[in-house]
Formats: sequence, structure tokens, C-alpha cells
Amino acid sequence: MTRFTPPKVAWIPVLALTATAWGGVEAPSAQAQELPWLRRGRVSLDFAPSFWTWDFRYGLAPDGAKAVEPLGMDLTASPLGSDVLPQLRDLEANLARALNDPSYRVRLGVSNALVDQGVLTFPFRLEVGLTDWLTLGAMVPLVRPRSEILFSLEADSISADVGPSPYATDPGTVARFLEDFRLTVEAAGAAHPGDPAVSQAEAYLEALSLAYSQATVFPVSKSAAGTQLQARLDALRASLGALGFPGVPGSLPLASGYFDAESFGAFLASNSMRAPPLEDWTTLWSLGDIEITAAVRLFRGGFQADSMGNLPFLRYQLGLGGLVRLGTGEQDDPNRFLDVSPGDGQMDLEGSVFGVVEMGRRLGAWGRLRYGMQREGEILRRIAAPGEALPNWGRLAPLLRTPGNYLELDLNPRFHLSPNLTLGVRYHSWSKGEDAYALQPIDPEILERLDYPPAGLLNQETEESLQEVGFSATYSSVEAFDRGEASLPVHLRATYFQSIAGSGGQTPKGGRFEAGITLYRSFWGRKAPIPPDPETPGR
Repeated sequence: MTRFTPPKVAWIPVLALTATAWGGVEAPSAQAQELPWLRRGRVSLDFAPSFWTWDFRYGLAPDGAKAVEPLGMDLTASPLGSDVLPQLRDLEANLARALNDPSYRVRLGVSNALVDQGVLTFPFRLEVGLTDWLTLGAMVPLVRPRSEILFSLEADSISADVGPSPYATDPGTVARFLEDFRLTVEAAGAAHPGDPAVSQAEAYLEALSLAYSQATVFPVSKSAAGTQLQARLDALRASLGALGFPGVPGSLPLASGYFDAESFGAFLASNSMRAPPLEDWTTLWSLGDIEITAAVRLFRGGFQADSMGNLPFLRYQLGLGGLVRLGTGEQDDPNRFLDVSPGDGQMDLEGSVFGVVEMGRRLGAWGRLRYGMQREGEILRRIAAPGEALPNWGRLAPLLRTPGNYLELDLNPRFHLSPNLTLGVRYHSWSKGEDAYALQPIDPEILERLDYPPAGLLNQETEESLQEVGFSATYSSVEAFDRGEASLPVHLRATYFQSIAGSGGQTPKGGRFEAGITLYRSFWGRKAPIPPDPETPGR
């Protein structure tokens, strides 16, 4: 079940101090607060923190149908094996050769995970009205992502057959075993070339050597796999002994026990994984992607009062906008599983159309349609398919990422309860095309050149869509200030969104809360106070 936790109110004193320092100013009417343009000579300061939390996602069922899934689903497995840990696949293949069992699968135990993620964003926006129809601005966001992870692994003789490898816990014993076995097989091969017993021993030794070196897990002593491996060693020792070469070691080095929380944490920290434990973390505040904006007002009508001071029944404004989103945000950490990225790390170009319409004294609406083109950028990431939640360090590669373009629609019909207060409904729709990843040249001073899986694995489940419905409220003392009835012009707004539909496989499903304050000051082009208007909406 999705949990929504309201953000801490530590930013409220910041709002109060900002409002005090910005006081004694004039501002446009409350009906235009959400529109991104200002009158000539006006400067606006906006602070609009938001908090988004989710523990479910819009995923894909095994048959490809849309499904709602818990975030911890990829880490929940019975048993935990190579589907989640692709590193184990080569180990699995070589153990299958050593066991003469093509159906063999590595089993670490039964894993369960509960995951809750969120992002707290503090955006600071400053805009300047150069003319009555052109406004320029910039937004600087501070971002703080978090993940809460409750992970458990239960392993016993029923659910698991591997544990911490003796190659990691006692490498000397493994090295001596392999060396003694190799010398015996080589001697037998020199004396009896082509003998079936020698060929079987060579294949077994090769598979074991690769299995020991490919992962930090290995079959446990007295498990079914461990017992079968020892039985094959005993048979080969007898066969080579019959040929006159009794030097095969009598005991195969096996794992001494199954995984527990401590040993699995050590496995994640090993050289093959190089990852921190699966535990709660909250990133310190970091800079997000800075935005540079421009807004142009195209049409404005119905806001001129007649000789009786009454406004027309229909009033409207329409404009165009442009945005450049700089790649200043920090990218997610490729060594931390389930990380949340504070920024994209590449430049975006965006165009938009927006407007407001008012009808009579009570009804109104504003809306915005945006289309963004996301430019390519370089990124370090572990190459893995979406379900492979714990890819090993050997899959870390420099990549060229080209994110898909996006389309966003925001509509807000609302009702004026009074001159200062409005309530409304918000509808938000967002969709994005598929990302594309391509492997970049390897710098040998940073990474070893490896045989990577196809970079196209990362393209999967990156075409996304999300629909949200919200409820909004605004309060404004702007018009009262213009009439001399308020000491401070303040425009406050708050919206709570809940997702209602989505697609893509990895799209968050949860709740989102936004709150904001906008303050204005005129530095040139100041106008006289506006007299009371009997037809102001809500009066």
C-alpha cells in the first residue's frame, strides 16, 4: 500500500523570512499567479518545495501486460539466484558441467524486500518582466532523494545450496587443491593420452577452476550440489588411481555454511560486486538541473472594464514559453542499488504553450502543454535488464545515453470561493519515449576492458507514461494589498497529486505534494493602486 509522508515543515520559517524581506511590494492579480510572465519592471521570487514518495510502480507482468508492482519485487525471490544476480550465470553453467546436470540452478535462499523511495525538492525561481509581454527567469533546485530498504535473506538446506565461497574465505586451501589435482591430471594425461578417465578429469578440473574464480559463492558442504560434486571427485580419484596416479585430493573445498545477513553484506562488498549493503540511505542536499526560461505573452483579452467598472464575462490570456535545462544535477551512483538520481546530467530543450480563461465571477482554469527534447549525455551504469536488480561490478561501463523526448499536460479548473481563496482540481499527464544506450570507448586507466552484455538491455522499460489527479488550493492577498487593505502581498498555493494510471515497467506510483509562495516587487514601470472592482471573481 502506498504510504504518503508529508515533508518536514522546516522550510516554513524560510518562507516567512523571505516574505518579510520581500515585503512592501505590488503584484499582479491573483488570477494570473500561475502564468509564467510578468508586467514590465516586475521581479518575482518563487519558492515551491515538493515531496514525492512511492513504494509501488507501474510494472509489467511476465506476459507483458501492465501491472502494479511493489518496488521490492525485483529483490523478492524464492529462490534468490541468477535471475536477480546475473553474475551467477557463468558460475551456474560451470557447476552444471562439473555436476553433469544441465538443469542445475544456483540457490542462495529466499529473499524478501520492502522498498520505499522519495524525493524532496527545494526549487528557487527568480523571474524578471523585461516588458509587458516578455519575461526571463532562472530556477535553481536543491534535491534530496531517499530510499528505505528492508531486505532479508533466509537460507537453509531446503531453500539454498550455496554459501560464501571457500575461494574467498580460505583461498590457500582452494589453491593447493587445484594445484595438486592439476599435477595429477597432467601426469596421467602424459602417460595415458586420450584415456576417457583422463578426459573426464580434465573437464571436471576446468569447470571447477572456472567456478571457483567466477563468483564468491559456492555449493555448501552436505547440500545436494556439494554432495554430488564430492561424489564425482571420488569417482575420478578412483579412475585415475586405477591408472596408477593416486594423487587426486580426497576432499573438495566447499562452502562451510549458508548466507546470513552479515555474509551477504560481505558478498555485496566483494570485488565482484563492489556495492554497499541494501539498507536505508538519504543523500545529502545536492544541486539539481538548473533551468533558464523565457515566456512570451501572445494574446490577452477581456480584462478592460467598461464604463460601469464591470469586466466582460469571458477573459483569457495565452502565451508561449521556452526552457533550457542544464545538466548540472548529480547522476545516480552506479554502485548503489536502487539509487534515485538528483538530476539527469544532460541538457534538455523545451517548448510550451500556456494560458488562463475566466468566466464570470466564480469559474476559471489555467493549463500548460510542454514538449521537451532531451539531449544525449555520458553516464556510468551497470548494464543489466530491468529484472536483474543486483548486477555485478564487471558490468559497469561508460555509456552514451539518449533519453526519449517527453510530452506533459497540466490542467487546473477551479472555483473562486472568495476574492482571496480558490479551490480546484488538477490533472497531470506525462509521457516519455524510449531511452537509447550505446557503449563508449573504454579508458584503461579507469576501467578494464571487458566483454560487456549488449547496452540495449538498458533500453528496456524506459518508455513511460504517468497520469495524476490532484486537488489544489490558493490564497492570495495581492488584490487586497493593491487596494490598500493588506500589508503584504502573498500568494500561497498547495496541491496534492495521486497517480491514477501509468505504464513503462519502472514508472513510480505514489503521492506527490507541492506547496509554494510567490512574492513580487516592481523596480520600474510601477502603476498606481487598483481601485476596488465590484466584479472581482468571488465577490
